[in-house]
Amino acid sequence: MKTPLLTVFTLLFCMVYSPTLLNLDSTDNNSERIDKLNKSGLEFYVYSSNINTKYSEIPSAVFRNKLIIVSSKKIGGLGNGIDRYTNEPYTELFCLDVDAYGTVKNPLFFSRILNTKNNEGQLAFSPDEQTAYYTRSKRENSQNYQLYKAVLEEGSNGNWHNETELAISNYQYSIENPHVSVDGTQLFFSSNMPGTYGGFDLYVANINSDGTLSEAVNLGPTVNTIRDDKFPHTSKDGKKLFFSSEGHNSIGGFDIFVSSISEGTLKTPRQLGSNINSKFDEIAFMFTNDNQGFFSSNKKEGKGSFDMYRFKSNVIYQQLQGIVVNEKNEPLPNTTVVLLDTEGNELERQKTGIDAHYSFKVKAYENYAIKALKKGFISLESRFSSYQTETIIYKEVLKLSSKVSAISNE
Repeated sequence: MKTPLLTVFTLLFCMVYSPTLLNLDSTDNNSERIDKLNKSGLEFYVYSSNINTKYSEIPSAVFRNKLIIVSSKKIGGLGNGIDRYTNEPYTELFCLDVDAYGTVKNPLFFSRILNTKNNEGQLAFSPDEQTAYYTRSKRENSQNYQLYKAVLEEGSNGNWHNETELAISNYQYSIENPHVSVDGTQLFFSSNMPGTYGGFDLYVANINSDGTLSEAVNLGPTVNTIRDDKFPHTSKDGKKLFFSSEGHNSIGGFDIFVSSISEGTLKTPRQLGSNINSKFDEIAFMFTNDNQGFFSSNKKEGKGSFDMYRFKSNVIYQQLQGIVVNEKNEPLPNTTVVLLDTEGNELERQKTGIDAHYSFKVKAYENYAIKALKKGFISLESRFSSYQTETIIYKEVLKLSSKVSAISNE
């Protein structure tokens, strides 16, 4: 009796690809462009901003489609005094127009109410843009920032009122870099308050219905280090936390890292790589839309203390391919194969054809589960991690056991 061609193919497949995951060499012709330090799952293209000056420019938030930055630049002939710690003018908030390419222009003072004669720090907005959370340090102690909240007057064109210093503020330590989660329920920030793992740590507090904050919670030793950790920023889907750190084996100074958020837990931070990071300080990384954003760096080739850079990012996709077989390594056509995320949400499903093969496009540096379902067989679920930088094809054989076999073995 002749062995069916598909069975021969299946046996060859199984000999080459065991049920455990195997990686193939990259076939990407552009693999030389891959940043070996980049473990983020994103490919970055970085451009210097056209508004940089000899002063600092640091991105902070988006308000009504305008980019709000913190800067020590001067507009007009009169300055605002010199901060003895930075040797630059005291910082102000500016707003800039942003076009579809991420180019910024027309820097203007953001608010005559929020801008004072003191140092204005980072700010963040509620999702409806009706509440601003912002930091400010007074001239007599310009390294110590306190956290404030203000509300946008209804129907106004930028009149902030009901300014309140939040209870979390304390002049014995500094509160910096506020960031509101996409759903508006949490405020992330950095602080050197007592109890940190190092200098500055990352914290989160729930935002109450009246805009006040619950007790702050340290994000823990997975992201915080014995060095300074600052500038938290969550992704649009809320599944990633970007931040700057002097720890985590940074290239030098502050580097930007990303930590995945899965089931409420922060995973081990990963480098954004040398297209973003350098031996100098990289801070204030933020997305302004799905694939564009800004950060600042004090690279020596810049114009000033901290210059602003814009970036464009592309998701690095890879392939997960495989075959579904029974206990005899015979192919199982008409099997439903489902790709799931770490929370068990279905991302995609396929039904195998006569060759019993399946193929999914997956993102690099993500965790997945893959499930195989077929009538008369026990369903199988397998965990899968795409933790490679290069464009790679992953292979996995899904072997299903028949329910009849399971019963006979009992």
